[in-house]
Amino acid sequence: MGSREVKLRRFLGERWASISAIHAAIGLMLVFLALFVAIFAYFIAAGVRQTQQNLEDRSRAAAQVVATNAYWISEVANQTLRRIDTVLGPQMLGDSNSIQGVLNGLPSVVEIYVIDAQANTIYATVPGASSVSVADREYFTALRDGADFYTSPMIVSRLTGDHIFVFSKRVERNNVFAGAIMVSYSDQLLADLLQTLDLDAGSTVSLVRDDGQLMARFPIPDGPVDLSATPLFTQHLPAAPQGTYTSASSPVDGIARVVSYSKVEGTSIVALASVASAAVWGSFRAAVLTVLLIVSPIILGLGLGCWWIVVLLRRDSRQAAEMTMLLQEIHHRIKNNMQSVQALVGMQDIPDTTKRDLRSRFSAMAAMHEHIYKHDGYASVDAKSLVPAIVDEVVTAYGSDAKVTYTLSSVQVGRDQATPLALLLSELVTNCLKYAFGQGVTGHISISLSSAENGMTTLIVRDNGIGLPEVSRTGSMGMRLVKGVVSQLGGEHVFCNDGGAVFEAKLRLS
Repeated sequence: MGSREVKLRRFLGERWASISAIHAAIGLMLVFLALFVAIFAYFIAAGVRQTQQNLEDRSRAAAQVVATNAYWISEVANQTLRRIDTVLGPQMLGDSNSIQGVLNGLPSVVEIYVIDAQANTIYATVPGASSVSVADREYFTALRDGADFYTSPMIVSRLTGDHIFVFSKRVERNNVFAGAIMVSYSDQLLADLLQTLDLDAGSTVSLVRDDGQLMARFPIPDGPVDLSATPLFTQHLPAAPQGTYTSASSPVDGIARVVSYSKVEGTSIVALASVASAAVWGSFRAAVLTVLLIVSPIILGLGLGCWWIVVLLRRDSRQAAEMTMLLQEIHHRIKNNMQSVQALVGMQDIPDTTKRDLRSRFSAMAAMHEHIYKHDGYASVDAKSLVPAIVDEVVTAYGSDAKVTYTLSSVQVGRDQATPLALLLSELVTNCLKYAFGQGVTGHISISLSSAENGMTTLIVRDNGIGLPEVSRTGSMGMRLVKGVVSQLGGEHVFCNDGGAVFEAKLRLS
């Protein structure tokens, strides 16, 4: 691999590491942000559900109260109509005292009218009623045309101008239509009921006839209202006699409300309670906005923190790149200097054996630095690739044709241990090449390295030579160098002969 390719590979590796770290920081920020958004969205969704449920519960409870009151309004009206019919007698000549006795205990919002077959007023609790004709009112004409009872929609009283609704009963004498009795209620009745319910401003209570005609409502509308085409009558009532739904815009005043309805059993009345929702949702939105204002500094701080992390990572990446280039230059120069020293040694007038010894040691050191330089192993390097690089260079430098085989595990060699290991291998292999093999013998060296317990590494170097004389195992300079290096690597070693010289050591390489 050329120098330019090596530098390109290093640059791309450093660049990729920098980009990966930055992407990891950004990814972490996005994960935290997504987690926050998910949690916040969950609480908002839970708040929306709870708020909607509260509105529906209040509306449903209010509708039940209105339905109960509507039932008693209808019952009071029917009982009053029947009792007055009885008091009038066969000739419809009941006196005022008798009729008044029937009316005792009725609410003040109830008015009574008795009229004959020609729509003339016989009795009324409202002064001046005889001056107003009801001949065209449907609560009279429907009875005249054969109906036994009639419930009116909302109408405007011709006497008082109030909005009222009327229950009326056909009166017969001798199987002939003899007149009608009417019980009317003022909308003030619903005003009092709404006040007792304590609903939010903008809420309403209503009574609607089952054909969709509005009977009564508070707040009071401008006039009669037909609700037959609204979702209440086209969708909800056909599906169930009671229920709750959300109305985005009231057909009467356009206000958004949660509506609960209940068909009043035994009557033609549908009771409604509508809770205004705009203020409630406005309060909910204000609460959400308040929470956002509170957590915004946290989100901003998270963003700034991640931005600062990215800045630091980029700065550290640049510093690491500069440091890597510096270390590359150092290792490259050391290798070149050692090669220069090797050349100088070759020029010296010293014995050839000494020259070979020196060249092999310098070759080992140069090979180690070259290997680290090529593999960017500035913290640690894999012994599986480092050992062959050193030993092959020593064999080449010595000019030997000995065969070397390797059995190596992946063991990380620390930067402080790389140089002593290179020296140790150089000395052991040089001794094998120098002393083990006789003339015409093809030498074989085997080197094994494997992990041992307690973080140690086992190194075994053996040859198929003549073996190591006993006197050579302790006294020579080479043996002293081996002993010193093993000690520097925090280990222990032994030499023995087993079909050749065998060196075995336990070393701490990281």
